[in-house]
Amino acid sequence: MRRYLLTAILIATVLANFAVWAVPNRPVIVESPLGGKLLSISFAPFRDGQSPLTQTFPTTDEIEQDIRVIAGQVAGVRTYTSLEGMEAVPALARKYGLTVTLGIWLGGKPLINELEVTSGIKLANQYPDVIKRVIVGNEVLLRNDLTPAQLFGYIGRVKRSIKQPVSTADVWEYWLHYPDMAQQVDFITIHLLPYWENEPAGIDAAAARVVDAYQQISARFPGTPIFVGEAGWPTAGRSRGPAVPSVTNKARFDAAFMRLAAERGFDYNLIEAFDQRWKIKQEGTVGGKWGLYTADRKPKYLVGDPVIEDPSWPQKAGLSAFLMLGFMARLVLRRPKLPVIGFAVLALFCQGLAAALVHAADIGLSWHYYIQDLALAGLLLALQAVLSAAILVSIATLWSRTTILHDATEPEPPEGAALVFWAGKAMTVLTTIAVVWTILLIADGRYRDFPVAAFLVPALGTLGLAVCRAIRRPAGSDLAAALSASHLLGTFAQTAAPSTVHRSFFGAFATVPMAGVFAITLPLGALGIVGVEGTINQEAMVWAGLLLVLAVPWLATVVAARHGTEPLPPVRQL
Repeated sequence: MRRYLLTAILIATVLANFAVWAVPNRPVIVESPLGGKLLSISFAPFRDGQSPLTQTFPTTDEIEQDIRVIAGQVAGVRTYTSLEGMEAVPALARKYGLTVTLGIWLGGKPLINELEVTSGIKLANQYPDVIKRVIVGNEVLLRNDLTPAQLFGYIGRVKRSIKQPVSTADVWEYWLHYPDMAQQVDFITIHLLPYWENEPAGIDAAAARVVDAYQQISARFPGTPIFVGEAGWPTAGRSRGPAVPSVTNKARFDAAFMRLAAERGFDYNLIEAFDQRWKIKQEGTVGGKWGLYTADRKPKYLVGDPVIEDPSWPQKAGLSAFLMLGFMARLVLRRPKLPVIGFAVLALFCQGLAAALVHAADIGLSWHYYIQDLALAGLLLALQAVLSAAILVSIATLWSRTTILHDATEPEPPEGAALVFWAGKAMTVLTTIAVVWTILLIADGRYRDFPVAAFLVPALGTLGLAVCRAIRRPAGSDLAAALSASHLLGTFAQTAAPSTVHRSFFGAFATVPMAGVFAITLPLGALGIVGVEGTINQEAMVWAGLLLVLAVPWLATVVAARHGTEPLPPVRQL
């Protein structure tokens, strides 16, 4: 009978695990956009290992391969430079029946600007049947790379040298800030990116925000043609107010925008064809996640088909279940007398921690590109793994005993003491990283991710362990001592209250995360916490909650020390 009951617990746990993975990845029906092909899409065919930062550029063959990928879906492409191998784009576009909106990149280096302008003029005159318009400079005033007068000089030079209409591109508000730009161009090029605005709009309000911005520009410059040079939505990265990056939200935005364009006659260009992971260095995770295709040239969704946020979720759920069964086998075989309730609690912890580790590994690999970011993700994962092992052994030991604590004078088994020691170090390092990360978020958070996935184990895992220790503590013992970090993880001496130095150390670890909670929940626009109409950034609130949980064991140590109680001796680790 016991065997069947334990098997049923394992099956229920595995099914619950699959449900947790399946719910956020349910197929979502997105209303199909009106019309056929996209009018235009931003085209920057950089592969992994290539970027303008390293001056490593795609070959002509690679550019043609990418044009072939998108040729059936788009009528034209927008480029951003007339150099860096992109000179080959007009000829290839002609080959595949596409038009080109040619970009001339302008920055703070006059020599490169001169080369860009010269090449752009040459290409526009060489391919007048393919290049339908030319954009001189992209968000130059936003970046403060040139003065308006310098920009106007380049625009005038290009206008005098070619027959195609000429413009410059910037975020839509900048046309209102610098209305003289409209006198220098043949058409106005605006960028409509509700995610990036100072008051970001959620996906439900994005279409209305686009219409409002377009109407403001149209009313301010009546009679001047308007080209939406960039419109889109990111698929991964940090949230900004109600603006949440996701594949589903991108599919919804693209479809809604294309319907608006068809209904209202917008001339537009969507951003962008392929994920550009090199941009993560400049714009954080979201900077590299705007593509219709991944960096591996795989479509993120297919128009007309249900959208699944993460099509690989069954494999991740399966890996989580496999890890859970491995953890259970390792722990239960050494404790054949584990009570049924203890078995169920242990199964829950094994499955939860396994899923958290898989999720953290997935985010670490899919959101990061540069070696330093991957190294940090690897360090965080290793620390979580060590902490998870200690939590699971402690849970198994807690629920396998009728006498909760052994004699404090009895020496710890060597392997148990080592695990507790390294788990304490892991918790200390993780809390330190959380504190530093929070400071960085507050000081400069625009492009910085909330590291929620990497702190589910140290926050929720240790919270669950603390609850179990509180439940299983001896009658009459101090609750704060049971929850304290010194008892929970064995960071310092177990049989005496923390010294003054240690008490200060624990106090800092309690108060700094707590202070981070209050700071990060303030309505700071720089953090992207508050969006349109005061909407709260839910991801920021989750991070604040994790900080609060992280502070609990350190705060409990301080409270126990002030009460004069000694931390409870540790549970024997078997």
